[in-house]
Amino acid sequence: MIISTFKRVWKILPSHYKVSSVFLLIGVFVSSVTEIIGIASILPLLATVLKSELIEQNEILNSLFAFFSFETKNQFIVWMSIAILTFIVAKNIFGLWVQRKLVWFTWNLHETLALKILSIAYQRGFLYFSGNNSNTILNHVQTVPIQFSGQLIRYVFQFISECFILLLVVLSLLFYDPYILLLLAGIVLPLNVIFYRLVKHRIGYYGTRLNELQPLISRPVFEVIFGYVDVVINHIFGAFQDKFRDRLREAKHIRVNMLTLQNIPQRIIETSVIISVLIMILYGIFQLKEVEKIVAMMSVLGLAAYRCIPSVNRILLAMVEIRNQQFSIDIIEEFLEDKEVKSQNELLPFTKKFHIQDITFSYPDAPRPIIKQFSLEIRKGESVGIMGKSGSGKTTLMNIMLGFITPASGSIIIDGKPLNSNTKAEWQKKCGYVRQDVFLADGSVKDNVAFGVHPDDIDEEKLKEVIEKAQLTELASSLPDGIETNIGERGAKISGGQRQRVGIARALYHGAEILFFDEATSALDYQTEKEITEAIRELHLQKLTMVIIAHRESTLKYCDKIISL
Repeated sequence: MIISTFKRVWKILPSHYKVSSVFLLIGVFVSSVTEIIGIASILPLLATVLKSELIEQNEILNSLFAFFSFETKNQFIVWMSIAILTFIVAKNIFGLWVQRKLVWFTWNLHETLALKILSIAYQRGFLYFSGNNSNTILNHVQTVPIQFSGQLIRYVFQFISECFILLLVVLSLLFYDPYILLLLAGIVLPLNVIFYRLVKHRIGYYGTRLNELQPLISRPVFEVIFGYVDVVINHIFGAFQDKFRDRLREAKHIRVNMLTLQNIPQRIIETSVIISVLIMILYGIFQLKEVEKIVAMMSVLGLAAYRCIPSVNRILLAMVEIRNQQFSIDIIEEFLEDKEVKSQNELLPFTKKFHIQDITFSYPDAPRPIIKQFSLEIRKGESVGIMGKSGSGKTTLMNIMLGFITPASGSIIIDGKPLNSNTKAEWQKKCGYVRQDVFLADGSVKDNVAFGVHPDDIDEEKLKEVIEKAQLTELASSLPDGIETNIGERGAKISGGQRQRVGIARALYHGAEILFFDEATSALDYQTEKEITEAIRELHLQKLTMVIIAHRESTLKYCDKIISL
């Protein structure tokens, strides 16, 4: 399982991250080795202090004493202490540097994956975004890359590094006294292997379920925020509160269980080592019977346990967390199966006409096509109205015209060139879209008209021109800070008609040559609808090409032709 996970992680990593990860792993390993050396260096110092003749007896210490021409034992101990302190400071600085590089690596990887998943999700198109809950999409784009890079990758590094360190300790014990190694391994390993086998499937379930709960927890909150009026009027806040509470409680129980499981390995290891120590003491008393040998053996066992306990604990914790974050690999792999499409943006002039030829489209699992062999010709500067009952395919037809949906058959021709993956981007640049519920960001009128444009790049003259064309001048003059006034999230501080006019101004600012209205006036009162209709008339007089979906024929009175579906 672990090896398989490592292979999948390696496959997900972009090429330059693979190279960086190798160097980073070497750094982590070196840092861990210096930790062992730092701990072990204290032993000869203590031995030299406690046993004065050790310098003469030990070949290495004696050589150092002679090489540096020390005069007294105390002088040698002082310089040994300074050398050890210098090494420990140096290895701590190096360790901090490695940790900083590891943090940079994980967050850079998060940024790369999040941007890539967002790009792939965007390329999946209209049906993907309309067919999936926004909280789920947000979770996949933002949370999953954090879990993968900030949790799983970090524990992969920890697992590999600690395995190297444990291997060094094991080889050292094997060289010094294989019986101590066999004793430790015989007690520690079976208990921990049994533990991991018992809980690994439960841990995997906890991780997957917690990821599923993330968007479900936030959904009732968003529904209360955006449906506040309906929630209040219908007295249903309690139902949303109950949903929110139930999901929070389930997540709470999962997190408590996960934290408990994460803490079990340390307790098992400590218990295992204590059992080993007790066995060694009894063995020393009844077999060795020499205090000096018992002390030497216990010192080696103590040092090995001191370093082995954290290593084994970290390895088990890493295995638990890697299993826990397995879902992030599944989701990222599912996205990366879709290759980012690099289409060629061909020029697409629109000077003559826009022609729909025999298009047919049906939604997945629908019993029959919602549009079948439909044709329509729209000339440059012409206004076309589309009417029909709910479910007749009006909005679907408009989404096909906009390039959001690809028809099953038929084609769309603009000035003799087909609408396809290479021409779609250029076509959509020429399109403006004003729907019934215009999307408005939490910002000013100016921000929403020049939507997506950096404040320093906004063309003030163009902004003023489109505000006049969309008949927003009166609104701008009535606001405290003019067009710089914040209009709230989703335009909460302005009326429905004003939101529609902001949508029109936005389309014009971005250079729309053909303007699509999707039920833009259906939710408005008579007077506001009349004002929007007058704005449409002004645009019609300016020979702007328009396609207007409406329920009321009065909204379409300035159209050159009306199509009934």
